[in-house]
Amino acid sequence: MILTMDFTVVILSEYVSTYQGIDWTDWKDRNRKQMKSEGDNWSQSTLVGKDIWDCLDTNKIDRRHLVQWKPIGDALHRVSLPDQGHPIDKTN
Repeated sequence: MILTMDFTVVILSEYVSTYQGIDWTDWKDRNRKQMKSEGDNWSQSTLVGKDIWDCLDTNKIDRRHLVQWKPIGDALHRVSLPDQGHPIDKTN
């Protein structure tokens, strides 16, 4: 049995049209809402995967478009991705 989990994935809004099959909503955290400058516009979606790499791969999300992410149960978003390891070390 393969276990999956839900992730909140946040991308720059300018790339939303790249991902036609995914429902995106506007996203700004509390701190960004308090800033005078709008800055970048971000969009979020909830996507499924075995881990964050599988989530991005399965949903064909370009990691260069990724702003931040987190497993649904976590309180804090992450801005960096975990080490993926060498492809020869991966098992399917």
